[in-house]
Amino acid sequence: MGFNRHLILGIVLVMTIFAILGCTGKADRPKERQKVTKAQVKAFQNQKQQKKVDIYIPIKEQYATSRHSESLKTLLGYQGKIEPRCYSCMSGDYFLAPPEAKPDPATIKYSITCAVCHELTTAEFKLRLDPLETCTACHHNGGDIIPGKVVRHPQKEMFLGYGAIGVPITPDSKYRAGLTCIECHMPNEAHTFEGKTPAEAIKEHTESICVMCHADQSEEEFAKEVDRIQNQIKKKCERLENELNLTRRRMDELNKSGIDTFVTQQVYDIIYTNLSYIKADGSMGIHNFEYASKILEYTEKRSEELVKLLK
Repeated sequence: MGFNRHLILGIVLVMTIFAILGCTGKADRPKERQKVTKAQVKAFQNQKQQKKVDIYIPIKEQYATSRHSESLKTLLGYQGKIEPRCYSCMSGDYFLAPPEAKPDPATIKYSITCAVCHELTTAEFKLRLDPLETCTACHHNGGDIIPGKVVRHPQKEMFLGYGAIGVPITPDSKYRAGLTCIECHMPNEAHTFEGKTPAEAIKEHTESICVMCHADQSEEEFAKEVDRIQNQIKKKCERLENELNLTRRRMDELNKSGIDTFVTQQVYDIIYTNLSYIKADGSMGIHNFEYASKILEYTEKRSEELVKLLK
């Protein structure tokens, strides 16, 4: 009887030990790695082919999809007057030629190349200028902003907050924080140079660069904020442009009647150029929402003044 009791206790002890070891082993065992499905692989490959995952794509391939790679073609397709200075920002061989030996525009061959931005004599491909100057050397109006004149690609002026008629200097908050163009337009050193908006990131199931700074908002929340900002600027521009077209017709009628419109023309020119400034920048407030808003606020007042003058 004593023997049986000891045997039973031994069996129970052994079973308990195995149970404990079994549970412990199960708890300590690492979880099985989730397998990548064929669908996921295909989705990634499609994304890569669409030039979306910049970090996995050779820079040469990225550059080939950028506007820089077709800048000369774009310039030669321009229907307006092409000035010599235009070639300096749209042609690599023209840019790189010394001032005293600029090639004849008819002989130039290349768009913006790596050598325009980088010194190719070093292994590091060092930038010729600092990041902000590298971009704004070309992305600027190229002279004073004058009432009645069209403004051309004033990204530098908008970002630094100057040049608009009647509006005080107002640098963008990103500029004041020390950011340059490349933080937003070259995430992962992407040489497509296309800034990815939160809305685009959501569609692509990726992440925009915006959330690096705006970490207090989700991608969805910030996408709505960006849409709100751009729609606000866009709608105001459209409304002012419509009003300007109506006043232009009214001024033409007065001129035909022999009525002097010198004063109204001066106001008209200010509105025309300020609207041209915002539209030519192209960001609809993203490069400098505060300054763009001030430009439109001032321009709205001048538009109201123009309407009164024409009554």
